[in-house]
Amino acid sequence: MKKTLILALALFAGVAGFAQAKKKSPIDGRIYSMTLTPQGEKKAEPTKDEASLATNKFKSTFLLQAGFQPTDYEYEIDSTSGTPVIHFTVEAKNENQERFSWDATVDGDAITGTAIIRRKGKIEHTYAITGTWKNKKKPKPQAKPAPKAAAADSTKTN
Repeated sequence: MKKTLILALALFAGVAGFAQAKKKSPIDGRIYSMTLTPQGEKKAEPTKDEASLATNKFKSTFLLQAGFQPTDYEYEIDSTSGTPVIHFTVEAKNENQERFSWDATVDGDAITGTAIIRRKGKIEHTYAITGTWKNKKKPKPQAKPAPKAAAADSTKTN
């Protein structure tokens, strides 16, 4: 009886957890073209990067090249200033036990932030992030109003 009860509770908990899908982020589906500028390194060249966010997963060309897999991101929305500002963070590990931390803010079409790579708890590289929303849909042009037909002049006689 106890085993059946425990099994039933475990199944119920599993189904309840499965039913709670992640809430779609307002930045899901966006792609950003960015520049990562090394901080504190002499003669270091900026790196071009492209990041995409989909179903709460973050993926970046730079991140993949450094051996990090696409990973979950967390976000908060601040709408106290009128227009929503989205702050998101990413924490990833690769096979070399390096940690990649990404802390960014999306304000309108712009993205800014900081990326840090750590190895054994020590910071190896720090980058300043700047970029723009690449795949933003352009608004559809408004239809031109149809020309008004001239009203018949009732004062004219034939």
